[in-house]
Amino acid sequence: MFMYRKGRQKKEEIYNIAKRLLYEQGFEKTTIKQIAHVTNAPVSLIHYYFKTKDEIIKCVYQDFLASIRQFLLKEAPSVFADTILAHAVLSRIYYDIILQDKNNSRVYYEVLRHKSNYEILHQPIVDIYRHYIKENGIELAEELFQAYVLLDFGARRELFLKILEGKLHLPLTELVSTVNGLFPRLLKIDQQKIDRIMQESVSIFSALDYSSIKFLI
Repeated sequence: MFMYRKGRQKKEEIYNIAKRLLYEQGFEKTTIKQIAHVTNAPVSLIHYYFKTKDEIIKCVYQDFLASIRQFLLKEAPSVFADTILAHAVLSRIYYDIILQDKNNSRVYYEVLRHKSNYEILHQPIVDIYRHYIKENGIELAEELFQAYVLLDFGARRELFLKILEGKLHLPLTELVSTVNGLFPRLLKIDQQKIDRIMQESVSIFSALDYSSIKFLI
């Protein structure tokens, strides 16, 4: 039991230091070797807990999403009566924390350039989108569903690359309404309903204090 607890503590230490290095240096400059040096651990131990740097960033994104979800469950549980609304409010918090901090946005941009978020967030987002279908009584072939998911991830990636490169400018409120409205529109959910939900999500988001939630540090 002692060794198990000690192992968990070391893994947490490695993870927290990795997040700090990512925040300070960015995704591209942070290496497993650096993480090992700062944590005073062999490279093999870093690989034991996190096989690759990509696995570390995947944990960062998933933990970040989970922390926002837990916050909303406590502070605004009523939003979960509608998955589209809950996802929109969550996304507003998610993107605000990332895009309003230059170090966070640098990591987000470098990860987007390195790989698609489809590989990082595929499962949690797919689960959310399946709830869209269930709650709205939509019948959709699995192959078409998967195609829509790929279209959604691809469009988001290209849009945010252009935003972060300064080649496209959209207010954050409009940006999130645009990206979160895409998948419901692919499902042919009533456009006025989607517009109404996006507006409602802005009001809920604006009333929340989520300053305790962190992406990296």
